Amino acid sequence: MSNAMVSVRMPAAKKETGNALLKQLGSSASQAVNDLYDYVLENRALPFPQSAQQRTHTREEIKRAVELIDSISTLPANNRFSTMTDDEIRAERLRARGLLD
Repeated sequence: MSNAMVSVRMPAAKKETGNALLKQLGSSASQAVNDLYDYVLENRALPFPQSAQQRTHTREEIKRAVELIDSISTLPANNRFSTMTDDEIRAERLRARGLLD
């Protein structure tokens, strides 16, 4: 069977500390990852609780979120910049600072 490489990203300090501890325990990062995969393949589960489970939202929560977004997008524009283009706003700010005539 041919070998494949698995790449992961983590902070360098975590990698260094983890590798040092694994070495003290008589293991390596490769062996730890292989053991993890073996466990997952055998048990179809992780050997530790998942820290960030995907949250599902109720229809009522989604409805309230949509209503909030809709209410924000229909607010009246009460400032002088609301009808200006980005370039006009930039020019106005430069004029206010005395940097544009």
